[in-house]
Amino acid sequence: MKSNCYNSLYFFARYSLRYLLFSIIAIFIFEVLPIPQSIYPECEAEETTTTHQKEFIESADQILAHRRCPCQCGKYLPGSANLPACFGCSAGKAEISYVLESLESGMKTGEIILNLDSPIIIDIFADYSNPNISKVWKMVKTVSGELNQNRVVLRPPGLTKEAQRAIKIAEYARYSGNFSIIQEALIKHNGPWDWRTLINLVAQYDQIPEQINVYINNIKIEQQIAKDQQHAKERGIESYPTITINNITVPDTDSAIRQTIEKILLERSI
Repeated sequence: MKSNCYNSLYFFARYSLRYLLFSIIAIFIFEVLPIPQSIYPECEAEETTTTHQKEFIESADQILAHRRCPCQCGKYLPGSANLPACFGCSAGKAEISYVLESLESGMKTGEIILNLDSPIIIDIFADYSNPNISKVWKMVKTVSGELNQNRVVLRPPGLTKEAQRAIKIAEYARYSGNFSIIQEALIKHNGPWDWRTLINLVAQYDQIPEQINVYINNIKIEQQIAKDQQHAKERGIESYPTITINNITVPDTDSAIRQTIEKILLERSI
């Protein structure tokens, strides 16, 4: 799969657009994770490649093929055929998910690229189970949205078993094509964080396959947790939630976030 991940997109074109989305996510993010067709069996009926599917594949390839990981490691996105590629980075995964979900929603390629080329990337370091994450996430999304900035990434360090369960559920949702919806639900969720409750949470927004436990167990998050913890340490983060903008810690207030973004945009425009 490493030999040419992006050209492999054409292999999956015979499935419906929704299943195609799942497949591309698996290629870019999970690389070796088996793709269970039984998750959405109704998708198996379509055997022909439509013009819309071809355009989707070409657009995804055009946007993702040569992009560097937004964690600023200097490497290519996770799963890229271009080497060296970043591995396990939630910032890189978020970039891929944003592109695929935006394409599926009908957003034009030019608009997606324009958003990705923004000089602003906001990271929020906190677990889903952190009692303050919902408030901080909502504030950051509100301010960034008002300033037309879309690159906001949650970087959960997975400090507890409960937090790690939530991360696995979020990554399962990424694989099934509903990452943004499930992520928002997890952020708003106040517990408990046992498997049954989390799976029931997903069931409110998505069809649950019979073998969901098998699929979840196949999702490995150790590298992602290690990378997010590493980045937190490099940025001097000692408590959560913590916000960084372009890797620099910023106070978690509306005014501080707004001023930091506006300053960077002003400097880039000169």
